[in-house]
Amino acid sequence: MAEHGPLLVAWADADPARHPFDPVEMSVAVPALVPAPPPRPIYRSGGWIGFSEAFAWVESISMILSERYGQWAHRWYWGPWEKEQSGFLTDRIPTAADAPAFVADSLLAWRRWLESLAERFDRILPSLDPARAVDAAGTVAAWEVAVAELMTFAAAPVVEYDDDWPAWCEITLRWFLTATGVPPAQAQALVDEALGERLQLWVPLTAVEIGGVAERVANAVLDPNGTGPGARVDNWPDTWPQGWPSWRATNTGWGVKRAFRGYTA
Repeated sequence: MAEHGPLLVAWADADPARHPFDPVEMSVAVPALVPAPPPRPIYRSGGWIGFSEAFAWVESISMILSERYGQWAHRWYWGPWEKEQSGFLTDRIPTAADAPAFVADSLLAWRRWLESLAERFDRILPSLDPARAVDAAGTVAAWEVAVAELMTFAAAPVVEYDDDWPAWCEITLRWFLTATGVPPAQAQALVDEALGERLQLWVPLTAVEIGGVAERVANAVLDPNGTGPGARVDNWPDTWPQGWPSWRATNTGWGVKRAFRGYTA
């Protein structure tokens, strides 16, 4: 995702509950707000002609919408079904007649995705309350389940674009951590460490990778020193969940002196 405009680093920046929005009012207002777009860029002689004009049009819409509806709307083209960067600019710039509907539909797609994410956060966050867990292992498990679910949700709409899903997992997990109270800078560092170079562009996301990221995030969050949770579970099931192996299991051979973020199982 591009680094221009509001970065929406914390969930509070994008949380629909903090930014009321009336889609009916928006659909009525947009025709008067949206300027006419430039011609769609064309590729000629090894380069794009009209790309900068198209980019400037997208940015002008972002400024208009964010001033009216809040900074979340600056990313009106971020709906997971949209193609942002070059594909978005070169393939989808609408005609003048289609521009209002194009912008309105894109903004609504982005808002609907944020609302779907908010619903998941609202459901998941209470499950992380340590008071609900029987023991430390239960707290770890709750975190791993939460991270795995959110990664699956974030990646699902963009699986056909193997270069898109890492960014969606990154922003979703960062927002989730800030929603739990982790400061944005720390949340970003934790997510960067958990994802690292393991999730590569053009490589399909697998259940094994999801499970690995879930374990790394849980360990990093629950122990600020990065040495893993205080309790080690000897009877962890050999598949958890949905067939994902756990490094904690002692009945699989994985749990024998396996180093993990400075912690030897």
